[in-house]
Amino acid sequence: MTRWGILATGRIARKLADAVVESETSELVAVGSRTQASADAFANEYGSITAHGSYDALLADAEVDAIYVSTPHPQHAEWTIKALEAGKAVLCEKPMGVNHAEVMAMVETAAFHDTFLMEAFMYRTHPQTAKIVELIRDGAIGEVRQVNASHGFASPFNPASRLHNNDLAGGGIMDVGCYPVSMVRLIAGEEPESVAGFAALGETGVDQWASGLLQFPSGLIARVSTAVSVSLDNAVQVFGSEGSMHIVAPWFGDRGDGNWHFDLVRRGKREVVGGKAKPTYVLEVDEVARALAAAEKASPTMDWQDSLGNAKALDRWRAEVGLLFDLEKPERQTRPVHGRPLSVRRRTMRHGEIAGIGKPVSRLVMGCDNQPNAPHAAVMFDNYFEHGGNTFDTAHIYGGGRQEALLGGWLANRGVRDDVVVIGKGAHTPANFPDRVAPQLDITLERLQTDYVDLYFLHRDNVDVPVDEWLDVLNAEQAAGRIRVFGASNWSLARVQEANAHAAANGLTPFGAVSNNFSLARMVDPVWPGCIAASDADWRAWLTAEQMPLLPWSSQARGFFTPRFDAVAAQATSTVDAGFGNQPSDAEMRRCWFAEDNFKRRQRAVELANEKGVAPINIALAYVLSQPFPCFALFGPRTLAETRSSLAALDVTLNERECAWLNLEEA
Repeated sequence: MTRWGILATGRIARKLADAVVESETSELVAVGSRTQASADAFANEYGSITAHGSYDALLADAEVDAIYVSTPHPQHAEWTIKALEAGKAVLCEKPMGVNHAEVMAMVETAAFHDTFLMEAFMYRTHPQTAKIVELIRDGAIGEVRQVNASHGFASPFNPASRLHNNDLAGGGIMDVGCYPVSMVRLIAGEEPESVAGFAALGETGVDQWASGLLQFPSGLIARVSTAVSVSLDNAVQVFGSEGSMHIVAPWFGDRGDGNWHFDLVRRGKREVVGGKAKPTYVLEVDEVARALAAAEKASPTMDWQDSLGNAKALDRWRAEVGLLFDLEKPERQTRPVHGRPLSVRRRTMRHGEIAGIGKPVSRLVMGCDNQPNAPHAAVMFDNYFEHGGNTFDTAHIYGGGRQEALLGGWLANRGVRDDVVVIGKGAHTPANFPDRVAPQLDITLERLQTDYVDLYFLHRDNVDVPVDEWLDVLNAEQAAGRIRVFGASNWSLARVQEANAHAAANGLTPFGAVSNNFSLARMVDPVWPGCIAASDADWRAWLTAEQMPLLPWSSQARGFFTPRFDAVAAQATSTVDAGFGNQPSDAEMRRCWFAEDNFKRRQRAVELANEKGVAPINIALAYVLSQPFPCFALFGPRTLAETRSSLAALDVTLNERECAWLNLEEA
């Protein structure tokens, strides 16, 4: 029997509690509330269950196996994460998080702690839903071309209620619009490539009624509708090339008697498909119990990727209608989603030193160029910091300045400026002239909300400018205290050597670091105009002799060592998530990295990865970190899963012979 604890005591909590009591697979043993009185009142309704006067006390209850999180939306992430960390399986009420960033943090916690997590879309566990999908996949109505799905109701307007309250992430899209979005994604079997939306926003700023259009790569178009101020038909219609379906009760499966049915028109003939099932919430409880008995960490009825995809689609719908909750605004991102002060909790990171910075520098440097908004940036930066990462790379040009602003907002909100190393870059083409350094640095420091950067790079070289002019400007900024250490990004070896020789001859501070491309894969063609690699023998010999710190970008060759390579090499279209940041295209991978010598390097990385029990991408990154000179690899994760996969490289040790073999220097 799965022993359940209910976290929060609202109306939906009672529905789930009733289902646990009715289930033959589960037992209701405890409830937790913000007050003892509320917990006692709830417990009295269900007999001899334990009443905890705090959520923390419930999570500490050793008699509880699974937690149902039924708080208002903005508390889902915090208490789900805390429950997972306490070793409890979690069924979290929909929507799992307020946005994709929160869901990502929840999923990452479940993955890290190897604990069960499921979003409570109860209709997904019903046999009617399974039958709908089975018929569609079997071609019962031919090629699915259009879907209409709705879920909405009329409620009296009350600005304090969860349905209309901005600070409770109210409105139709979040409360019940998540249902039709999840259904059309299930029917399509893929993620939408475009989302359009319309909504009527009420006086509290949340949607009173809304509709969206989702277009999928297959060509399927879906219309989704929702409301908290209008009664809708709450049905699903599916139209295919050879028939259609009409599901009159898609969300609860039946009208209360256990019998379910829907209409199917197949090649002009109408059929009624139906059956009998347990109540929907009981089915949901049973599914959690089944998964736990089978030692599964996710349910196939609503797995983690499904929840992430749904959250992203909801984000896009809300963006289309101009709905950003007040709690999502940059100034409100004042604490991590788990609710605790930011601190180093896992000490995964390794560090090195760069002379003049005066702080440890992370061997993996977080690239600030793939964060679409403040919530996403906060989740990414918090996670990196909590693993021990303290070094952030950004540039004046990234995102038109937005990336610097996101990092600056996070630094201010978390109060960690003195604990981190901030890397800035300026003077990018076509503004790569010495007189542009100071005014760009003015703007950079304002965006970053700081008065200095720890390490500053000239983003591109301009060979028409003598090196002494660059050094004069950089030395002046260092003297003014606005730069601690400076260096060059995408400069040739000859120019770096010339600059440092001039500095030595004239009593100036030289370049203290370089930031060129360096990876196991040779950059065949520059990723962007003006890019220069530091991977050849001359560069490596000089970096080793000088012990010059290198902060390489594209240190993992932008997907070349991931499974995406196989699809690109086969001339198939790979799956590229276009939702966040700078996404390398298939064409870019072919242009920049495809060459016979790189194919051999990749094959060797695969062989060594298999031998060491890690992923090829970990071998590729470990190669960069195993050089005989100080190397601090820049990486640009778009998701927490990508951060986790990159951090795994820190546990891989490569010796000199293995590095030489990987780079084809040994047979």
